[in-house]
Amino acid sequence: LAEVRLLLPLIAAAFQGEQTALTAAGQATAAREAAAHAESLAGALDATRRELQEALYAADHELAQRKQAEQALEEEREWLRVTLTSIGDAVMTTDTEGRVTYLNPVAQTLTGWTQDEAAGQPLERVFTIVNEHSRQPVENPGEKVLRDGLVVGLANNTILIVKDGTERPIDDSAAPIRDQGGVIVGVVLVFRDVTERRRADEASIRRSEQLRRLAQVATRINVAHDVSSVIGIVTEEARSLIGAHQSIASMTTDQNCARAINAVSLSEKYAEWNNDDTKPDGSDIYSLICRTNMPMRMTQAELEAHSAWTGKVSGKLPPIRGWLATPLIGRDGRNIGLVQLSDKYEGEFTEDDEYVLVQLAQIASVAVENARLYEELRNADRRKDEFLATLAHELRNPLAPIRTGLELMRMSGDDLVLIEEVRTTMEGQVQQLVRLVDDLLDVSRITSGKVTLRKERMELASVVQSAVEATRTIIEESRHKLTVTLPPQPVSLEADPTRLAQILSNLLTNAARYTPDGGHIWLTAERQGSDVVVTVKDTGIGIPADMLGRIFEMFAQVDRSLERSQGGLGIGLTLVKRLVEMHGGSVQARSHGPEQGSEFTVRLPIVTELVQAQPARDESLSVSGKLRVLAVDDNKDAAKVLGMMLKALGNEVRTANDGLEALDVAAEFRPDIVLMDIGMPRLNGYDTARRMREQLWGKRMVLVALTGWGQEEDRQRTKDAGFDHHFVKPIEPAALRTLLADRQSTK
Repeated sequence: LAEVRLLLPLIAAAFQGEQTALTAAGQATAAREAAAHAESLAGALDATRRELQEALYAADHELAQRKQAEQALEEEREWLRVTLTSIGDAVMTTDTEGRVTYLNPVAQTLTGWTQDEAAGQPLERVFTIVNEHSRQPVENPGEKVLRDGLVVGLANNTILIVKDGTERPIDDSAAPIRDQGGVIVGVVLVFRDVTERRRADEASIRRSEQLRRLAQVATRINVAHDVSSVIGIVTEEARSLIGAHQSIASMTTDQNCARAINAVSLSEKYAEWNNDDTKPDGSDIYSLICRTNMPMRMTQAELEAHSAWTGKVSGKLPPIRGWLATPLIGRDGRNIGLVQLSDKYEGEFTEDDEYVLVQLAQIASVAVENARLYEELRNADRRKDEFLATLAHELRNPLAPIRTGLELMRMSGDDLVLIEEVRTTMEGQVQQLVRLVDDLLDVSRITSGKVTLRKERMELASVVQSAVEATRTIIEESRHKLTVTLPPQPVSLEADPTRLAQILSNLLTNAARYTPDGGHIWLTAERQGSDVVVTVKDTGIGIPADMLGRIFEMFAQVDRSLERSQGGLGIGLTLVKRLVEMHGGSVQARSHGPEQGSEFTVRLPIVTELVQAQPARDESLSVSGKLRVLAVDDNKDAAKVLGMMLKALGNEVRTANDGLEALDVAAEFRPDIVLMDIGMPRLNGYDTARRMREQLWGKRMVLVALTGWGQEEDRQRTKDAGFDHHFVKPIEPAALRTLLADRQSTK
């Protein structure tokens, strides 16, 4: 450029055509020099032009790069701004003096300071923090970063004081801002509002504590053995666990939850309200929950607006401030009650509260049913003890005159009148013992479903006659008046005559036992459509209301006092109910209360045809002709007495006391009939019968099982072993005579 400047005058002179005085001789020289200078100037100009172009290009390139860098920087700044604006955390920056240079929108919201307000302000003024527990100021994190040059993470117990004075719990951290040389040029703070997280953590802790306490409550509930204790624990713990002013537990009565409140737990506030006569009536909504078996959770407004709520106006009572209820549900899905809470200490009832109450209700439901079962078992155990005591009493009653009678017979010598009188008395007592044992066996077989009815077409009148004859003695001894009324037309039944007579006999016996001497008993039968209704009514001691529902239970007795000690075992009505139901009928008890008499009604289906019953065999049937009879029993006295009776009937008799001995005796004696026990040592009755049948001499003999086992499977086992007949001890004399007569007729 300097050379260009030197040449400019010459260039100007040349372009302007300035005339220079030149000599002629010098003109040629000048021309040559001018040409040379022009050529030299052209070269210089060309070089200068190139240099100038290169310099201009370099300047343009440098300017373009600078603009590009500035644009990139601006884009980076915009990206950073957008990022800091969009980020969910609050971000603040300061310079090296600790003065605020930047707040992103989140930081502005949390601190209450705008960017313009905060710019240049000391950090501790904009970012004011205190310890959550001590309420003392916390060291400014910016100062600590500037002092130590390290990243600072504060503990999660910091409270930010907002510009308007409100407080926010925060988590925060701070870090130094360094330039490319590593020099600190400022501080950046990042913090966030943890209010919701704190609430969630507190809720989680509270729920964990509730569940821990719920487990403790479950232990308390499960060791409670009565319903009232269970319900009492549930009401107290429900209110304590969830935090409410009132807790009520109700048990379902006639499917109406509102009719039986078992337990109430109240705070002091509600205890005062409980004395108010204007309590709300929510029976409809309680019943709704019991019907649907679904929990309900409502605010006070929702509760009072509900169509099933029939409570009083809320202004007359302390505010309920929410209501939460859940049903108690039994194992079979039926509703057994309700637990409800009202007026929570803080806020409304939550979904977590509902979860806890539902869990508690489930525990309570199981505990209530277990408590009821425990009470039933305890009552059953008590009834069992009473039954055993009664059984001992009932067994001793007939045994006493039997034992005394035996002694009298020993002392009587030849006094035949006394002996006959004693014998008659002993026979009656033996029959009483037999009936007692039969009842025990019957109830065992019936309750286990092992009784088969032997139904036949029969007429009701014949069964009534049998029942009246069977109970005539006890009725006459008590001087009762018995009135029997039957339909004028015959009533045909498809029934087991023995069992039906047992039903009516038990009812008549019950009436006689529970009616003071000189009472009145009615037995009435009448047609009602396709049924016959038989009623046994008395003027006796009656049935208390609390016993009517349990009168047909095993061992149930209305009066166990010493004055009425002839009440039996308490199984007669159980037999009646089971036998009636086996006949497709029903039985019902009624009474107006103690000393008001009782009435039992049996309803049975009738049939239209009447088939004449077969005449009964004459029990006095005599046996003619001598039979060879072997009596086998490991009870030597039983075998001896049976042998004596068989001899008295005119038979030739041998006895044996076990199965092997019976085989030896039978092989020599070749009996026509063998009466054999089943449970014997050395060889039982089943195997003995099989071995006898294997012998040629044992093919045609009559084998009779004589045992204390009388269920259907027992009879089948004796049949399978080769026995022809099965009799339950003690065998009736009439049955024995019939057996012998039948064998004599086929001999």
